[in-house]
Amino acid sequence: RNNAVELFVLEPSDVTEVYVGWLNDPTVNRYLESRFFIHSIESTRRFVENCLASPSSLLLGIRSIHLHGTHVGNIKIAPIDRHHGLGEVGILVGEKNVWGRGIGSAAIQVLMTIAREELGLRKLTAGCYASTVGSQRAFLKAGFYIAGERKSHFLLDGEPEAMVLMDCLLK
Repeated sequence: RNNAVELFVLEPSDVTEVYVGWLNDPTVNRYLESRFFIHSIESTRRFVENCLASPSSLLLGIRSIHLHGTHVGNIKIAPIDRHHGLGEVGILVGEKNVWGRGIGSAAIQVLMTIAREELGLRKLTAGCYASTVGSQRAFLKAGFYIAGERKSHFLLDGEPEAMVLMDCLLK
């Protein structure tokens, strides 16, 4: 927790129409692999249940402290590789009215503390589309650095797009 956000373990009961709406919103899901599927309450609850059951996954909800604890997005580490002390981070800030307010970088920083202190990880990685400047900015502000780029890795609206690879050493 910091002054902007609080993270909480996401439970199936936290899956609401609003949350599912984020996943199905073309503006919100533009750079998410989940955009290729139509999501329902049932499918999303199943996803949350699978994450809870998996030892290699940690899925957390993001609450905005300024919005009186409103659930505004999710952040996850998956997969977690305990042999190498690694975790891959993914984030979704679903509430568009909080975009650009530092919610993403605050959530990433809280997650970094959990990864280091509770999971004992030594390094986090993340990848994003080259054109998602907001996401890149959030990771860089939180303490990640750009480790490289995979050229023509994704297709966005049918056009090849690079994947930016970001890393953060925790120890």
